[in-house]
This record gives sequence, C-alpha cells and structure tokens, in this order.
Amino acid sequence: MNTARWGLGSAGTQTAAIGFTGLNSPSTITAATESWNGTSWTTVNSVNTARYYLGSGGTQTAAIAFGGFTTVNSAATELWNGTSWTTSPSTMGTARYTIASAGTQTAAIAAGGNPGFKNTTEEWDRGVTVPVAGSWSSGGSLNTARYGAASTGTKTAALAAGGGPTPGGSPTTLVESYNGTSWSANPTGLNTSRRYASASGTQTAALVFGGLNISDNAISSTESYNGSSWTSVNSLNTARSALGSSGDTNTSVLAFGGESRPATPTSNASESWNGTSWTNTSSLNTGRNGLGGFGSQTAAIAFGGNVPPSKNALESWNGSAWTSLTNPLSVNDYVGGAGTQTAGVTFGGYDVPGATTGSTFIWNGTAFSTNPNSMSTARTQVGVRVGTQASALAVGGYLGTPASASGATEAFTGPYSTLNYKTLTTS
Repeated sequence: MNTARWGLGSAGTQTAAIGFTGLNSPSTITAATESWNGTSWTTVNSVNTARYYLGSGGTQTAAIAFGGFTTVNSAATELWNGTSWTTSPSTMGTARYTIASAGTQTAAIAAGGNPGFKNTTEEWDRGVTVPVAGSWSSGGSLNTARYGAASTGTKTAALAAGGGPTPGGSPTTLVESYNGTSWSANPTGLNTSRRYASASGTQTAALVFGGLNISDNAISSTESYNGSSWTSVNSLNTARSALGSSGDTNTSVLAFGGESRPATPTSNASESWNGTSWTNTSSLNTGRNGLGGFGSQTAAIAFGGNVPPSKNALESWNGSAWTSLTNPLSVNDYVGGAGTQTAGVTFGGYDVPGATTGSTFIWNGTAFSTNPNSMSTARTQVGVRVGTQASALAVGGYLGTPASASGATEAFTGPYSTLNYKTLTTS
C-alpha cells in the first residue's frame, strides 16, 4: 500500500478492493483511501472523517464506513460511490470503535465494540432512491397580461417580449424583465409588434424571431437585444409564427416548424442561426404549429403541436437531421417548455381543442411522463423556453374561460431524487 497503517476499513473482492482510514503512526490518523485492481494500489479521494478501528462493508464502487475512533468515539457514517465519499446525515445510535461489521452499502450490520465491551447491534438500511415530483409556486405577475410572448432566460432573470394583450387584439412591442420576484417594464420595446414569436438567449443578450404582426400575418423579422436596445438583423428564410426553437444563446439557435400564415397552416421548415444569418437545414418530418422545443442548436427535441388528428409527434435533432421518435403520450399544443435534449419539462397548452390545461410533462431523454403536480393556472400560449427542467418559468398565457390574457407567472422546481436515509436503530 502507499500509506502504511493498521485498524483500517475495507471493502470489495480479491481483485477489486478499497482500503481506507487507519492509524499510520502511534499518533497520526489517516483519511487516505486506496484502490486495488488485482495488481497494485492507487491512492484515490480520502474519507471526510479520519479515524481507525471502524466498521465497513460493500464493494470497491459502493462502500460504507461507520463508527471508529478519532480522538473520541465516532458515530459518523460515510458512503463511497467509486469516486468520492459523502457524509450521511444518519449517524450510528452509539458512537464506538473496534466494531464487528458486515454487509453492503444498502444493508449493513454493526455489532459489539468499545468503549465498555458493547454488546449492542445496529442495522443500517439505506433504502431505494425516492423520486420527488416537480412542483409549481406562484411568482410575480406581468405588469401587462398577455399571451404568446417570446420569452427566454432563467427562472430568476427572464425576458418577455411582445405578445397579445387582449384576445384577438393587436400584438405589442412591450418588453418586461423578471428578477425572480417581480416584472419591470423595459424602457425600450421591440421594433416590430408581434405575438407567437420565439426567443433564445439571456435577459441581456437575446434574439426574438418570427411571429404574427399587427395584420395577423406571419413575419420573418429577427431582432437582437444587447441589454439596452433592440436591433433588426437578418430575417428568417421562412416567415412563420407559433414555431419551436432550441439554443441557449443569441448566437446559436435552431428554429423549426410553425405556421406560415396565411399561406401554409403548418410548416416543417428548420433553420439555424449563427449570430449573423439564418441557414436552412433538414426539415422536420412532421410539419406543425404550436409545437414545443428544447435543447441546443445541435441536439434538440421537437414535441407536441397542432398536428391533426394527433399531438403525438416527437422528433430528435442531431445537428444534421430530424429523426421521428415513438411518443405514446400525447403532449399538448401551444405549450411552454425548458430543458435539454435529455432532460426537459413542458407545461400548459390545449389539452383538447379549446380546453386549456395546466398539465406538466417530464422528458428524460427517451420518453415523456406525467408530472403529478400541474400549474395552478390552466392556460395555453404561455411564454416558452425559460430555464431548465429543474428550474423553469411559465409566463403569461391565454385563459380559456373566461377568454382573456393572463399575467400569471409560475416557477417550476424539480423533479429530483433523494436517498431514503433511515436512522440506525439499536437492538
């Protein structure tokens, strides 16, 4: 071994083992961990609490260390994942050392020990991973209620541009910024009024493109924002509204699908933005409008949308082509969403024609699943693509009954997993 010692803990097999902690001189306690591959020892990440005469169990990639002696009796419990040690919030019921031990990282036993010649036995039960569903919480409302706003950014630094303030009314140039608590109106609005546009980037470096203008026609105009003013830049090759998009910056964006009103009700066009101009790419396999999207310019997901008679359309983008995927779960149209190609969330939209919903779906890179917690305010045409799966924002929208625009903002947290730690009990 690299560190000579005694009174150490260990786990594993004859050809794949680890040794950890111990006393390497009469007064020096070590936290060192070493890994054995059947031939030689390699020093890896140390335990958090240096000690000796401890209990242990498990394997080379999933070990447990508990109890022992530092300068006092220890009850500390640590878990090894093959790379590093993590201190468990659950400690032994009785701090002790020179423990008889056996078992695995998920089911271990500690018996006897010192001081005082203990005869107590404790069982360790590290239960299965417990999933925690994503949840919604209310945020500050928009100053101007609207639907179909182009939104981007993060849950605590978002931007909402344009949109329709009243059902059937003219679109607006209004822009608002969100600080995680409240919205404030930006002094400079868009150059072109629009609703059902899409956006990408941050609160201070954004890109807004497409949408419907004041005449209710699809437009191709693109605007770039530098944190203080909007500049008209090169337009989309295909004018459209209610389009999906992916990308996290204002210089690397993918735009796909939509409605080329009044010419084409559903579009399969796909374009890539390099910070200067739009370039046509391979088209979607299924043309549609009101679709959702998340991911990057080279790794994206297009889902849902108005695809009569089904909303099951699901496609994956690899940077050069779209591939149709099987989607047994019907995701809504005119949805909001955020995330990456492997971890996303989508919310709101039309569940059935004319019926708004607050339902939320989780994307794990392979399939959608229903999140048990829905938005408090059922709505469609929410601002899209703010945040991540773990931290997203739903902005404004359209309320089905009564027919009106919404100013509601809701923040999404999760889902996540937690370990079902259990207290060590004395028997």
